Amino acid sequence: MKTVYIPKGETVRYESLTTEHLVVHGCLEVAGGIKARTIAGSGTVRAGAVNADVIRVDDVDAGSIVCKRLLAKRVQSPEVYASESAAVSCFLSAAYVETGRLTVTLSEIDEVKAKQIINLPTRQRTPLGTLPASMWRAFW
Repeated sequence: MKTVYIPKGETVRYESLTTEHLVVHGCLEVAGGIKARTIAGSGTVRAGAVNADVIRVDDVDAGSIVCKRLLAKRVQSPEVYASESAAVSCFLSAAYVETGRLTVTLSEIDEVKAKQIINLPTRQRTPLGTLPASMWRAFW
């Protein structure tokens, strides 16, 4: 499949999922792993493992996350590997995070390996609103 769409208000369950583009406005529950080029939407993703180039959703709850760029409101995962950047606007809970640039507001992380860590003040902002705040804070 090229694109999988989960509409708002629906919960969809899969054993495993492989697609190019995944748009989640509802709730997606995958027992195994998700492999996609992009994952986007304003919904919730729960999976054993998430493997994607770009993840841009509200909530991610996974056994492990491997991506290039992560942008989310809330993330809960034992392991987060984001090769370029990870920006979490509300709360990040992880045992291990490895990334180039980490931007967080509130976090509960045991171990971090990052080239740059930016802690933003607690304020309600959208995931896309986190990016300009992160750039301003890095410049400051």
